[in-house]
Amino acid sequence: MRKFFFLFLAFILVSCSGDAAKRLTPVAEETPDEGVTENDDPEVQDSDPVGPAEETPDEAGGPAVNDNDQVVTTDEENTEPADNGPNEDDPAENDKDPFPDEDVDETPDEEKPVCGELFSGSNCFRASCETDADCCEADLCVTADACGGAKVCRNAFFKENFDSYTAGSFPPKSSGWTLKYRGAGPQYQIVTSERYFSAENSMNLLGSKNGNLSAIMTTALPEVPDVINVEMKMNTEGDDVSFSLCTFENEASGSNWGNYDMKVEFADGKIRYQIPEWYAYEIAPSYEANVWYKIRLKLDQLNKTVSVWVDDELKVNNQVHDFGSISIPNLCLVADKKQKKVWFDDIFVWGE
Repeated sequence: MRKFFFLFLAFILVSCSGDAAKRLTPVAEETPDEGVTENDDPEVQDSDPVGPAEETPDEAGGPAVNDNDQVVTTDEENTEPADNGPNEDDPAENDKDPFPDEDVDETPDEEKPVCGELFSGSNCFRASCETDADCCEADLCVTADACGGAKVCRNAFFKENFDSYTAGSFPPKSSGWTLKYRGAGPQYQIVTSERYFSAENSMNLLGSKNGNLSAIMTTALPEVPDVINVEMKMNTEGDDVSFSLCTFENEASGSNWGNYDMKVEFADGKIRYQIPEWYAYEIAPSYEANVWYKIRLKLDQLNKTVSVWVDDELKVNNQVHDFGSISIPNLCLVADKKQKKVWFDDIFVWGE
């Protein structure tokens, strides 16, 4: 009986040892469940773990990457870097001026013409210009043969715009102007603000139709160079008005008789000029009444030529004439005998 009992106990021990061994079998050695088919996902092995991948830092100290080689950013990496100034390693940054100047004018300074200088033809480059605005105040921008026909600033030795006189009367004796012929009467030969080219006055003359008298005012020029230019603005109601370089005989005796040595006139509906040959040469075939014209006359006694511009357009270009030497010490403004008003303004006389 005791023998049988020990055999039964040994059988039980052997059975328990088998179940324990079965429970200690590794998972890798387990066989798949019988319910898994070929279309089901394969069983995940230990080498391909399920769930979020463990973030590993880049070997070079860069940002962490996951198994799909995607950069894994953190909150610290999403913040914008602070501006620590220019990057010394960036050539473009090094070229920047840390203190840029605002509104810097890189245009080199141009030498301006000397104000009040009587131009002699020796400073053509310095005096070059396009308009009067490029010159000193009260100087002119004109074409000069002495500069090869280029436009230069010229200072006139005689200037008159009548703005320094009182409107309503003839210029005072101290002005240098003299009324040689009274025309329609001295009360009509006046400085006026009724019409002007440059503010605020001009000179108005009116001839006499009934009395057959011209209105002529003159002034002596301080010098008469061999090449002389006269420029002025003119506005007229009609024919028989003019300006001229003129000579009065027996000036010391008070004689009023004189000569128009070189004249530009508005006559017969045209603009013309005359020289001592006493023949009128056409400058422009017509003109408009009550319109301002800029007239420039150039008389070259050395080469015996005449040039005339109308509104800066050259109309007569160094036309040769046969005339002797003339003294032309005066400038004359004229309203002749048809009782038409004329206004003069901005007179300049210069040599070349």
